[in-house]
Amino acid sequence: MLRWNGTLGEEANATMEWDVEKYHETCGRVTEHGAKLVDTLQTLLQCGGACGSALDLGACSVLDLGCGTGVLTNDIAGFALEAVGVDSSPAMVEKAKASYPGLEFHVMDACSLAWDARFDAVFSNAVFHFIKAQDDLLRSVRKALKAGGALVCEFGASGNIAGLLDAIATACVKRGKDYSMRYFYPTKDEYERILIKNGFSVESIDVYGLKTELKGGADGLRNWVNQIFSVEMEWFGAAERNEALEEIECALRPAQWDGSSWHLQNRRIRVVAHKK
Repeated sequence: MLRWNGTLGEEANATMEWDVEKYHETCGRVTEHGAKLVDTLQTLLQCGGACGSALDLGACSVLDLGCGTGVLTNDIAGFALEAVGVDSSPAMVEKAKASYPGLEFHVMDACSLAWDARFDAVFSNAVFHFIKAQDDLLRSVRKALKAGGALVCEFGASGNIAGLLDAIATACVKRGKDYSMRYFYPTKDEYERILIKNGFSVESIDVYGLKTELKGGADGLRNWVNQIFSVEMEWFGAAERNEALEEIECALRPAQWDGSSWHLQNRRIRVVAHKK
């Protein structure tokens, strides 16, 4: 498991536990949706490359930042010369190495990447919203890219899972907990300014809505909350946690339960930018 000690947020004492065995059960839709972002990366490298001209895909080097268990890294390796995965979770990287022994994976802080001008592209799916230190992150990414190299990423945008965040905050405050939102969900204009400030030219930046069906039927929402909001859920004993989860389910049921599955109301931001 990963003990989240602040790398993915500003709270020095926060600890987020990733359960690798449950990851695909609770968060598998994230990886499935990420396959579309892999297609965006492949098309970009074919048509625009790192410096504005088409590249031989077989000569491209790509970093998968926040690779998790390596599924998308392996997809990228299907068309790139080199696909390297990094993640801050030792458990995730261990699983990735076991699943794809022919690929290169590292445990590494996204804000302190080890490379200088190594990659034609940095790819990242559903990771950047965990990192509040965006200036540090983007400077690290820029350093790892070759001149003109591409950043292709997608993550949560302003308004993402807003109803769920409200329900979690209400449940925590009701029980005397000092809740604060730990994730980074920017607007389009806000993120464009951050990219430009940190030395990127923006090719495209789009925000869109996405309804995500959770796996697990009636237990799907609480399983997901227990994974993604493990910090908050660890504040409570078993009985109190169950009460809080029931309140969260009650608040979301009218809009996000269809009788057989729960649905997250996501807002996503998709970015294609280049190192200046």
